[in-house]
Amino acid sequence: MRVLVFNCGSSSLKFELIEVERGARGQTRLRGLVESIGTQAKYTYWLGADVASRGEVTQHTHEAAATHALHWMRSLEGDYLNELGAAVHRIVHGGSAITQPAIADDTVLGAIEKASIFAPLHNPPALATIRAVSRILTGVPEVVIADTAFHQSLPPRAWTYAIPKEIADRHGIRRFGFHGIGHAYMMERYAQISARSAQELNLITLQLGAGCSITAIAKGLSVDTSMGLTPLEGLMMATRSGDIDPAIPGFLAAREGLSSDAVEQILNTKSGLQGVSAISSDMREVQSAAARGDRNAALAIDVFCYRVRKYIGSYLAVLGRADAIIFGGGIGEHSDQVRERICAGLDGFGIQLDSESNRHGNAGESRISGPEARVEVWVIPLDEELYMARAAARLLDAGGG
Repeated sequence: MRVLVFNCGSSSLKFELIEVERGARGQTRLRGLVESIGTQAKYTYWLGADVASRGEVTQHTHEAAATHALHWMRSLEGDYLNELGAAVHRIVHGGSAITQPAIADDTVLGAIEKASIFAPLHNPPALATIRAVSRILTGVPEVVIADTAFHQSLPPRAWTYAIPKEIADRHGIRRFGFHGIGHAYMMERYAQISARSAQELNLITLQLGAGCSITAIAKGLSVDTSMGLTPLEGLMMATRSGDIDPAIPGFLAAREGLSSDAVEQILNTKSGLQGVSAISSDMREVQSAAARGDRNAALAIDVFCYRVRKYIGSYLAVLGRADAIIFGGGIGEHSDQVRERICAGLDGFGIQLDSESNRHGNAGESRISGPEARVEVWVIPLDEELYMARAAARLLDAGGG
């Protein structure tokens, strides 16, 4: 099946056309990226590995970006949109209603609209993209997959916040979790590698990039995850604080004379690696500064790795045992130093890295744990678009649309 995958950010739009065949990994025919939507939108489109077109989109909206991309695909020789089996869209927040891949009908779109209160920067652009695609690709089934859906299996003890129940119920406040597509992909891929069913596996998956999260997976189901009602909770990230004392926002608002929105802006965009290092939100730049002797940079790396290691320990307690720990995301896939520091001191849990294998792990998918390790450690590069294409194909093959 030929599937067109859309992945909307708050100011970007990625797409990828994938041929999905049963038993195969999938083949990307073309892909594209539109950046700086809302200001001066610029696009780059690829055919295979080659840049086929680049320039600017005259109207700076996600709807205009999606329309531009579809018209480009239609203009290609052979019309790559012929025989298109589905278009699939990543939704950041599906709320409690979208628990699995679903056809984008009026009920589903209404649920996405309702959940926009928790993801005001991401859900509305995704809805605009869906509408543009449905207008141009009439008759092509559209599927939505929510990043929160994989975590709908969390038990109440994991998703409940200890606040008055009537307030939580009134406003729908609970832990939803995010990065579900990435965590589900790592689980699915490890099941393929190990030739085991996902339902047999206990895993700890780590998506470490600009956003960071960790998930405990028991017998193929997410049972705990670090992000919560919003993506701000949990691990330290590039610019997000992660877990903090909940009294800090009120303290800052009072002492700094800031609104609640301004405090939230600090915690989302000026904290994390950026805030502690006072240098950069990019781990590579922070590592370079630390190597030059910058103490703030060194502290930022130490805090980052310590937070991850502490979560691994807690999730080992949640699971009782783990078959593997899996690193994905830009930092997880490309920084052997970070992986080494995160896993340091975990020998007593059966977690031991092989130094040479860990260095080679920066090059792609590989096992990086030593032969004596009781818990395997892997680097598995994320391919969210492939996961989404497969999920859409499975839904439609099963008669979902």
